Formats: sequence, C-alpha cells, structure tokens
Amino acid sequence: MAGLSQIGTSLALGISAYLFPSQLMRVRSLVIFILGQIIYCFAKSSRKPEVLGQGRLRQVLEECSNVFNSVYYPTPWCVGPHFHTILRVFLQHIPPVRMEREYINTVDGGQFALDWVITTGPDDLDKPIVVVVPGITGGSHNNYVRHLALNGLNNRCRVLVFNNRGCGHSTLLTPRTYSGSNTEDISLAMLTLAERYPNAPVIIVAVSLGGMITTHYMASQDCSTSNLKAACIISSPWNSFSTSESVNEPINHILYERYLLGKLKNMLDKHQHLYTNQRLPINFRHVMKSQTLREFDDRFTAKMFGYKDWKEYYNHGHSYNKLPHVDIPTLIITAEDDPLSDCNYLPFQEVEQNPNLAMVITKTGGHIGFLEGWLPTGATWLNRAVNEFIQIMTYTNFLQNNEFKDIDDYY
Repeated sequence: MAGLSQIGTSLALGISAYLFPSQLMRVRSLVIFILGQIIYCFAKSSRKPEVLGQGRLRQVLEECSNVFNSVYYPTPWCVGPHFHTILRVFLQHIPPVRMEREYINTVDGGQFALDWVITTGPDDLDKPIVVVVPGITGGSHNNYVRHLALNGLNNRCRVLVFNNRGCGHSTLLTPRTYSGSNTEDISLAMLTLAERYPNAPVIIVAVSLGGMITTHYMASQDCSTSNLKAACIISSPWNSFSTSESVNEPINHILYERYLLGKLKNMLDKHQHLYTNQRLPINFRHVMKSQTLREFDDRFTAKMFGYKDWKEYYNHGHSYNKLPHVDIPTLIITAEDDPLSDCNYLPFQEVEQNPNLAMVITKTGGHIGFLEGWLPTGATWLNRAVNEFIQIMTYTNFLQNNEFKDIDDYY
C-alpha cells in the first residue's frame, strides 16, 4: 500500500502540474489527493478483527470480548504498516512503571535478568503472575514492554519482564546469548516462579521473537509443572524462512534490519572480551561484518547453539509446527500487513485444528504497532486487547479451575 501511495502521489503531482499551472492550484490539488488517500486507507483498514479458531477459547472471546467484537479504527493518518511500526517507537510514551531487577544464574555460568514491577500494599502470594517476554533486542526499557506490564498491573497481577541475556541493559557473563528455538532460560525462569509462588497461575505475554521462544517452550515442556495457564503471542514470526525473506526486502532492510542488526552487533561489541577464546565456534571479526540478520545468524547464532548453518537453525526455529503441541489457551494477535511476518504463512491450519488456540487478525497494525486515535501517544489497540484477554482469563475462573466458568458474571 505504501508503494502504491508513492506512485499515486507522483502521478498526482504530474497531473496537477499539467492541469493546474498555478502553484496554489497545484498545492490544493495535492492536498485534496492526500486527504483522499488518507480517507480511503482509513475506510479500507477500519474493520472488525477476524477471530479464528474452533475451540472453547474462541467461543469465550466471542461471548466476552468487547475489543475483538468491535471495529478497530486505526490512526487515520497512519497510512500503511510502516507508519504503525515506526511511529509507535517514537510516539508512544513510556509509562512510569517502577521495577526491581533480579539476575538469575544459569548452569553454564551465564545470567539473565528478571525485572519485577514494584507495587505497594499487601501482597497476595497466590495472585496471578503476568510474564512479559520482549522481542529481539527488546527489554524492560521499551515502551511497548512497559505498556504490556501495565496491562498486567491493572488487572491486579504480579508482573515481571523476562530479559534475554544481554538485553534490557543487562550484562553478558558468557559468550552465549539467545535464540528463537532455545528454551533453557525461559524454562529456568518459569521454574523459579513455580518454586516461589507454587499456587500462583502464570500468563505469558510474548512479543515477536519472544513469541517464538514461548511457543517452543509451551510445545516442549509440561506447562502444569510451571503453573503456566495461558499465553498471548503478539506479532510473532511463524515460518523462519519467510520471515528472513520479508526482513531482507529492500524497504524492510533499510527500515528495520539494519537497526536490529546494529543492536545485536553492539551487544557483542560491548562484551567482545568474551569472544577472544580461540575454542569458540565463531570468528568474531567475521560476525561483526555481517550485513544481514541471516548472515549474523549463520555466523553467530547458529554456531553458538550447535547448528551447522542458518538453514538448519531456521528449519528448527519454525514455530508454526509447534502449535499442535500447545495444550493451554493461547491467543495469537497479528496484523495482516505486518511487514516482518508474511500473512500467507500465518498458522491458519494449526489454529483450526487445535482447540486451545485462537487467532485474532486485524486489517492493519504493522509490527507491534496497532495505533489508534489522532495522536497515538498512549495505550494502543493492542494494549486494550491484551488487557481484556488477561481480564477474561482471570475473571472467568479459568486460571484457578482450568476451565471457563462464571462467564455470565464477567459481563
């Protein structure tokens, strides 16, 4: 849509120059054309989200949800997915959520950080826990992470952010970082919660790469031992190969890939003393010369996690084929125009075949964008959706009884 808008604008300029020789008339015609484009795109993208699934979760969402049963009106002047994706980063304010950091030591000598939201008043050890798992290079300092944490806090839950190794301004102790298919650190985090709060149900809210990690975790672990009762997966890639192709598209490479790659390189560069060991399966200088995320994964991530190359890593990293093994209510939220996740590879079949899954697709929203209102500086449509999902999981008694009850009392 963005490309068509650019072409249309160029045509409008040419036509207006021919039909309206005066400068004022040209400006007026261009303004009218741009306003027409905005109105057209707004009307086209303002749709009720599509809710997919065949199980009880979809039924409960349809019966209880206001957000998913109402039209999503995106920010009118955000024409196309890139506006949603990029402007959310710059416009959305960071809520004043106070956190306390805890480092969890791993068996290989590394560490990852858990940032606990600080609350006041009496503490109920059995209240639900919301764990926010950020996207690639993301952490508790990001605005979207803070807003998701606030969603949990508003529902009287204990809230913490799981920061991958080296993320969230944390320090690496070992050369190993993280990958989309490795679940050792998230497993340790969930085990830690189960030991401290044995009667507290857990909801994971995971974004992008965090969604991949969470999906692998849910498919490979017995969630009952960790008290994980529900999950919400947001803007997550499902097919690693198609995601790699999407990220490598010229416009996406300029807007996103170079930035994300730079963040990954900076993380390694800050800890380059860890990569001087000749026994490591990587060449640090070669890694730092990577020009794409695929090259970085081939030269670093794949090697550090025991894969032969990026192809083997990506083949194992698919998360769509892990969904049949998910046995807890899991809501998938995505936008049809997500520039980093081709909608043709969304897990339609897996969602339809697993009654524990439901997928909500908006017409627009970009990648973790979902802006709404004329000046989208606060909570987004996504935050309203996640907030309602946590409410439904909490107030329908599912977290306590593993089945949806008291739905009539929810209204």
